[in-house]
Amino acid sequence: MRKKLGHFFAGLYGQVCGRELEANLLNFQFLPAYYARRDIARDASRLSGRLLDLGCGNQPYRAFLPENIEYIGLDFPSSQESLSHQSRPAVYGDGRTLPFADQSFDAVLCTQMLEHVNRPETVVQEIGRVLKPGGVGLISAPFFYNLHLEPHDFFRFSPYGIKDLLQRNGLWVRELRGQGGIGTLLVQMFHNWLFSGLARQARRSKSWGILLIPALPLLLLLAVGNNLAGLALDRMNSEDLRFAPNLWVVLEKNGFEPGKGT
Repeated sequence: MRKKLGHFFAGLYGQVCGRELEANLLNFQFLPAYYARRDIARDASRLSGRLLDLGCGNQPYRAFLPENIEYIGLDFPSSQESLSHQSRPAVYGDGRTLPFADQSFDAVLCTQMLEHVNRPETVVQEIGRVLKPGGVGLISAPFFYNLHLEPHDFFRFSPYGIKDLLQRNGLWVRELRGQGGIGTLLVQMFHNWLFSGLARQARRSKSWGILLIPALPLLLLLAVGNNLAGLALDRMNSEDLRFAPNLWVVLEKNGFEPGKGT
């Protein structure tokens, strides 16, 4: 009964507050979704041909891609099992040993996946292997974030670290942006602590779940106020990567190294 009630509230929350990239201001995950939407909308036009969405999950980015893309989603089987609502990938596999031929993709999308692999450099090498020369990649990874999807949470990446990781494997960084700043960092950490903690308590105790029902309107209003405050704080110093919770990278395979010509 408690499990069914949990699924009901999760579904209701998704309908009211939006899911993943569709999260609205009522959602405690609005700020990461806001910046993810911003960046995929800005850079999707760089993608063409055959695209691999590596660690595709529920494929939230697919709706933002150009219509002429040949989309192939790959995910790890146990990752799919953890999803609350599933969009099945075209291929099940391991990012460390991709089941594709060399130079078989024009583009690669890899979002919020590298931190969950115990050997991220192997994944980066595989991305370089399957990308065609001149191929483009869009990658996102956390810089500051709490533990999640445990125990499969291994790494965080600074701007310098992810650039070095990619470029020493032949993937040249064309652009690197922070997804949010100090506002997103503070708000998201607080939201994850509060809302995830309350949801965990509700799953453990039916009485907690009942107590949360009348508090939901106030919690949603709190989320709206915090999300707006986070955006305002971010805009005070939008180019500062020191406190960016998440990083977004546009890369190219075998491009010339910046400052060294062709």
